[in-house]
Order: sequence, then structure tokens, then C-alpha cells
Amino acid sequence: MYLHIGSDYMVQNKEIIAIFNLRHSNSQIYGDFIIKNKDKYQVVDCAGGEEYASCVLTKEKIFLSPIASATLKKRLAENSLFSI
Repeated sequence: MYLHIGSDYMVQNKEIIAIFNLRHSNSQIYGDFIIKNKDKYQVVDCAGGEEYASCVLTKEKIFLSPIASATLKKRLAENSLFSI
């Protein structure tokens, strides 16, 4: 199954390592992880000009998404119900 993460981007569910909330006031993910690891991972902007709401981490890429992390989590849960 695939997860739609914004614009025309989809990621295979099994490739997802983590989904981080970038909108939370205490979130240090962008500064502490994304900026520091931009040479290790390919950073992909899926926001299409919108504000980043979440970050989807895979083995090789960091996807910056305009879709809330809670929405992405819900979509993953719904996808897993259909893949049984």
C-alpha cells in the first residue's frame, strides 16, 4: 500500500520509518534533525508552496509534507486494515 503525503507524492507504507509533527510548538525536529542530516538524506519538498506540517522519514529520504502527522497516521491505519 501507498500513503499520499502531499502534492503528487506517495510513499510505500513499508518504507516509512517515522512521521514527525512539525507544527507542535516544542518540535525541534526541523532544526535538530532535518537541517543536521540534509547531507545524509535526500530532502523532498512535498508541500507545493504550503507550510510544512509533518516530516516523513524513510531510509534514504526526508519528505516535508503539508499534511498533519495525525492525518497521515490515520491514513496509515486505514491502509493497514485493507492490506490484511
